[in-house]
Amino acid sequence: MAGRPKGAKNRRTMKVEEIADKYITSDEQDPFAVLLMVAAGDWKGLQFDEKTKISYTAAGIEFEEYNIKLADRVSAAKEAAKYLYAQKQSIALSTGDTGLKIVIEDYSGKNK
Repeated sequence: MAGRPKGAKNRRTMKVEEIADKYITSDEQDPFAVLLMVAAGDWKGLQFDEKTKISYTAAGIEFEEYNIKLADRVSAAKEAAKYLYAQKQSIALSTGDTGLKIVIEDYSGKNK
């Protein structure tokens, strides 16, 4: 049988895994773990000393914000949720050529 055996990795996948192994040296550096730490606001897990703020000036106005912004936390939570919960599938409703018939029946007994 010619070609790669079923389940074998191609060159690109092997290269990506090789690079990831080079940089991911502990569980704290796992991309999924980092997403969850950002979502949870785990400052220490992300190697910040404490919940600190960054000050900067833009257009003459001084701003101060946390190292991990709320928008970043929400975005990380959304990304992590994709791996934790199944996504809902849309259901196509086909009525065909005959159309749709809706029948309403009253079982309450109030209209007797």
